[in-house]
Amino acid sequence: MSICRNHFDRIRAAREAETTPTAVPGATAPGTMADKMLKLIAMHRAALKAIKSRLAKIAAKATFLPEYTAYVDGVVAAGKGGQDDVLVTVMLWRLDTGDFEGALALAAYALRHDLAMPDFIARDLPTTVVEEIADAALAELDRADADTVNPEPIREALDLTAECDMPDEVRAKAHKALGLILTATAPEAALEHLASALELDAGCGVKTKLNALRKAQGKAEPNEKTEPTDPAGS
Repeated sequence: MSICRNHFDRIRAAREAETTPTAVPGATAPGTMADKMLKLIAMHRAALKAIKSRLAKIAAKATFLPEYTAYVDGVVAAGKGGQDDVLVTVMLWRLDTGDFEGALALAAYALRHDLAMPDFIARDLPTTVVEEIADAALAELDRADADTVNPEPIREALDLTAECDMPDEVRAKAHKALGLILTATAPEAALEHLASALELDAGCGVKTKLNALRKAQGKAEPNEKTEPTDPAGS
């Protein structure tokens, strides 16, 4: 029954999106899938506000997300591109829970149709996607060896947002994370990403690692100096 219900909801969401491609508060017809999902989002957001623990919030989002899958799949299948606060909130929650593949699939749709983040999110959509994935990668690098961290989400995020405007510091953070991940397995590529990070943000903390890579590859510049302290890049 669950499989049938999900299929029905997906088809219904797609059909409604084709005829009324706007899913913003105040612009949805009562009884539609969009209206139902907006009310569900409001209920789930209220539940999240009552939770103090960050980890508990993430766990709660993971339990909420399956309830939106049929809807967002239907909207993406329709491809109409109207502003949809449910879809971009689901994208954000997928980022929060580490479902980067699912989040990036929605991000690609959202960026293609120039969707905005909901009012309760201060950052714009491309900045949110890049920074959330970069922060997660940097946090994982603190816990694990670089060669065990998956570089693909950051690569895809950078590719998706290549033409988007965002703070240089955010894009630098992504290049830094990708460079650190690739240091052992692809030092040439790592050097390029770390150099890009430094060019975008001189204070991003990669000089020591960048200079060490250049030296190891015989590319150190004359009189090149390392930073006295650089814990993040070491």
